[in-house]
Amino acid sequence: YGEGRTKTVVTGATNLVEGAIVPYADEGAEIIDGHTGERTILRGKPMRGIQSEGMVLSSKELGLGEDHEGIRILDRDLPVGAVLREVLGETILALEVQPNRPDCLGVVGIGREVSALLGTRLMEPALDRLPERAPKGLDVRIDDEVACPRFAAALLTGVRIGPSPTWMQERLIAAGMRPIDNVVDITNYVMLELGQPLHAYDHRQLRDGVLVARAARRGETIRTLDGIDRVLPERTLVIADGQRALGIAGILGGEDSEIRADTTTVALECASFEPRRIGRTTADLNLHGSSGSAAARRFAWELSPEAVPLALARACRLLREHAGAQLEGVVDRYPQPRPRVNVRMHFSDMPRVLGIEVAPEETLDILRRLQFTVAADGDTLIATPPAVRTDIAIAEDIVEEVGRIAGYDRLPTRVPDGPLPLAERHPFEDFRERARDALVGFGLQEIVAYSLIDPAWLGMLKADDGDCIAPEPLRVINPTTVAQSAARSTLRASLLDTARRNLRQRTSLAIFEIAPVYIPRRGDLPDERTTIAILLAGDASPVKEGETWLVGNRKWDVRDIHGIVQGLADLLRVATRGEEAPAPGMHPGRSLALTDGGITHLIWGQLDPRVAGMWELPDETFIAEIDLVSWHRAAQTVKIAPPPRYPAARRDLAVVVGETTRYADVEAAIRSAAGRELESLGLLDVYRGAQIGESRKSFAVRLVLRSPTTTLADADVDRVVRRIAGRLQHAVSATIR
Repeated sequence: YGEGRTKTVVTGATNLVEGAIVPYADEGAEIIDGHTGERTILRGKPMRGIQSEGMVLSSKELGLGEDHEGIRILDRDLPVGAVLREVLGETILALEVQPNRPDCLGVVGIGREVSALLGTRLMEPALDRLPERAPKGLDVRIDDEVACPRFAAALLTGVRIGPSPTWMQERLIAAGMRPIDNVVDITNYVMLELGQPLHAYDHRQLRDGVLVARAARRGETIRTLDGIDRVLPERTLVIADGQRALGIAGILGGEDSEIRADTTTVALECASFEPRRIGRTTADLNLHGSSGSAAARRFAWELSPEAVPLALARACRLLREHAGAQLEGVVDRYPQPRPRVNVRMHFSDMPRVLGIEVAPEETLDILRRLQFTVAADGDTLIATPPAVRTDIAIAEDIVEEVGRIAGYDRLPTRVPDGPLPLAERHPFEDFRERARDALVGFGLQEIVAYSLIDPAWLGMLKADDGDCIAPEPLRVINPTTVAQSAARSTLRASLLDTARRNLRQRTSLAIFEIAPVYIPRRGDLPDERTTIAILLAGDASPVKEGETWLVGNRKWDVRDIHGIVQGLADLLRVATRGEEAPAPGMHPGRSLALTDGGITHLIWGQLDPRVAGMWELPDETFIAEIDLVSWHRAAQTVKIAPPPRYPAARRDLAVVVGETTRYADVEAAIRSAAGRELESLGLLDVYRGAQIGESRKSFAVRLVLRSPTTTLADADVDRVVRRIAGRLQHAVSATIR
């Protein structure tokens, strides 16, 4: 075999004897480093002055155990030169068990399925017969029968702690578990066999000789097997002795009662726990990734209490065989035994429910292979599932069992012949997508932020104590982190946080987000409203040089944010009108909020510089927030009209007003005076200077006038302009330059 020549291998192991059959790895093989536990590529190297060509391996270096003291000695019957994976390897099944089948969380459950499919006999593991006598020095008590329906314990004496058998260690390692000692390994092995977790205690450490399933006391703490001191919430179910908590029930044991090298008497616990209590405790203590999570995952599903005595009997058998244990007695508390389920169905219903005929004889045979107890009387079938099957309750469950074993390939296939319903999108979805496309078209980048935020962020949105930016947010009861403990009631905080992080790497930012916010409502579900948030900060230079008419760099200003909002409103056919109100958290003189019916549907302008400073943003940061739900309701229906037959007339006006006069008032006066001839109105510029005097400003506006019935002459346009000038003078004391 190999190269057909003798190789020199140097080892420091002392257990080698002449003629021993040992595992050998040639140079270039991948092995486990016995010191670090990491995978490594074997390289030839000199040892004690001799070049070693390859390596003879320990169990740890093979990845088959923790033994690194000596070379692994193989069976003398193995052929020299055989590939190790062919003579030592076992078949490893990787299965994804669904929560409705907790009976398949162990190898025996999978074997039950395979035996039913193949029609072969199930080889069940050997069990010890549990005595009915209770042991002296050990009792069990249940204080919470809902959280712990069944609690059993066995007392074993004469236990010799040592390594578990090699075959057991190898199977535990293959299942992703670390071998510890024979007692702990046996509890884990039985869990993998039967799906029922167990836990072993050093009986010497039990005070008052009792195990109690109870709720944690206020302020109670425990140091768990992972070395962490944990404060237990009051609703946590614990296993305790007469004085203190010994472990978190079904999840993780405590250090105080763990098995030690000098342990000789073991109290072996096997219990059934309520799944929701286990799930809540795992979340409360953030123990999803703990070493006890294998047990917790099983208890979080609905394991049958009937599995408790089976697992206890199997563990006692293995402890007797591999630890020299002697069983002194068993205590089994089961205050309210669950009645066995008897499901009644009719054979004649099988074709209607399953879609195929299955003969009554075949139905009975399939159910017996699945270890159901069955009785037939004419067309009636009464089936009792195995005690470990908690998922069987109604006749349809029986039909499903028969169907999956008989084979779904027997179901006839048929091309659908009915009309296919058309999936129509909700009008709001189209409206939202139009808004998204428009903002991207304006050159903004969309962001997607988390819906959960740090509630402290809301305090950073206002500069004054009196401001109210958004309602108090909904709080998450069990947040994974404080930074994600509240549902957003405004998008502004997420937008500012994103801007803060991005502006550390770039000088220009134009972003938006479209997402729901959650407004709490007393006694009802929260109001979920889709919102648009827009932010401009830094340079307003083109994305790529030469893409726009802009020359050189400039900063974003308030006209940019206004233009984006107005442009979006025009594309969505929404009139941005409403009752004006102050915008909290915004610059008092360069921002605006519009409300309608008590709902703020638009905020736009410059962020308060003090708020910008809290977020490490430029003073001139501009934002807009739009209630998209309100805009959708206010959107105007598209009206199809023929192209205009007559030309438009354009006229630019310079309207001089006082410094405090708002453009909105000027616009309202112009529209009311112009009448139906006004097709559009736009603001071109705002001028302040010596030509118009102090405390004055000039709005340059452009009018587009058109008549639907005739061509407007200059005299017609002049008449409209005079009408506008009079209205402006009367409404806002304006003059036309």
